[in-house]
Amino acid sequence: MKKTALPLLALLLVLFFLFASPSLADDGSSVGLDTLEEIYMQVQNLHIYNPDPETLIRGAIEGLIGSLDDPYTEYLPPEEIKNFSDSLDGDYVGVGIQLQPGGEYPRVISTFENTPASEAGIKPDDLVIKVDGVSVLNEPLGTVVQKIRGPKGTKVRLTIRRQGVADFEVELVRASINTPTVSGKMLEPGIGYIRISMFGTHTPEEFGKTLAGLIRQGADGLILDLRDNPGGILQAAVQVGGNFLETGRVVVSTVDRNGRRQEYCNEEKPVARGIPVVVLVNHNSASAAEILAGALQDYGAAVLIGSQTYGKGTVQIVVPLETGGALKLTAARYWTPNGRIIDGTGLSPDIQVLTSDLHLAAAKRYLKKQTGGELVFKKDKPEALINGEAVQLRQAVLERSGLVYLPLRFLFEGLGYRVDWQADNDGIKISGAGAEVIFYAGQGRAVAGGQVVPGAAPLLFEEGAAFIPLNNLGIFNIGVVVEGNNIILKK
Repeated sequence: MKKTALPLLALLLVLFFLFASPSLADDGSSVGLDTLEEIYMQVQNLHIYNPDPETLIRGAIEGLIGSLDDPYTEYLPPEEIKNFSDSLDGDYVGVGIQLQPGGEYPRVISTFENTPASEAGIKPDDLVIKVDGVSVLNEPLGTVVQKIRGPKGTKVRLTIRRQGVADFEVELVRASINTPTVSGKMLEPGIGYIRISMFGTHTPEEFGKTLAGLIRQGADGLILDLRDNPGGILQAAVQVGGNFLETGRVVVSTVDRNGRRQEYCNEEKPVARGIPVVVLVNHNSASAAEILAGALQDYGAAVLIGSQTYGKGTVQIVVPLETGGALKLTAARYWTPNGRIIDGTGLSPDIQVLTSDLHLAAAKRYLKKQTGGELVFKKDKPEALINGEAVQLRQAVLERSGLVYLPLRFLFEGLGYRVDWQADNDGIKISGAGAEVIFYAGQGRAVAGGQVVPGAAPLLFEEGAAFIPLNNLGIFNIGVVVEGNNIILKK
């Protein structure tokens, strides 16, 4: 492209909005590059604000890209290229926060440990609504990230919106962030755990070393944690998947707007093929994380536990520009090996567990092939024991009008049941172990096997959570023993 064409292309969006007005939309005129150039020159030469040409061009570029309604396509100015590359390598100057488009404001996916963001208490699902006191409403994600980053040692103020609390401000000192994308450990004899925070340049190498170390330590079952993983490099996900899949297998396919299909096959040695694997996923598992999880699910190489994934089924390419900078552009959709297109829908877990604090317990139960289990609630503190391991409760045990109430979702998911909210009839369906019971919140009744359960006490709802009376557990043949402050449940 010739340099003189850049302002013409960049101003496309401005003219689009002008000629889309009701008074001009039906005059039959067409807009071409000559019109773009003419308007650009008239604004630059005559407008009372005496606009800076670079400001006009950059603003028009943002508008042009914004018209696509695609949060993943963005212009990377020359000064951002190195930051973008460094972030894929795991090295950059910033505050240690991962963001993704969240509607009007960017949403926090996660924070890296021992970084300014984590130490300030920023949490997943927080919204960043201002940077240094200036609103970032509807700004492109890349623009917000650029504002948050800056020279090492300088300060940045973020205004955070968190559900249930008033907006608050944190002041962070920018620091060098150098974080491996893979970490791992043995959870107990035979069960290894690997977490991938994102898919960067060095992820396949880091993963291979971590996996080999766990196998040497005797891991014959693996928990692969992809929760809050926003994705990254497609090829990195393909290479990681190669540890579990037969050589030559298709890991993912991409299809562009012309229907051209490209297959990415495993070229790695499947050192972990045949090892039982559980993949933990949640709503923040996206893009390359979904590529890996979808491939392992399609081939039956792993079981997915958690909640529905994000549904980012598109692939971006980075196109260097002759005039400097680059364009990160959505160029294709990807398909899982079985031909699933998950863009906008995501992956459904094989075992749904919506309580994030129970994901590890559910994964261990699957790998150990446990059909029963013991769950102990404590009346005197917000804690429970799942098969002997302590887990903090977000909703504690309640006592109301002489009845003891237990947090419903935590209880049943902790014992291996599935819990679903039925919005059409305000029903809570609990299924598993051959049982299916529906509690109708608005009607105060329970139905099991199509029959109303006589004597079932209504559920209790407090602060958006459902609690079940202890004496209702007989419906499920769950053993109940009360010893002092301990309520012991056995399935």
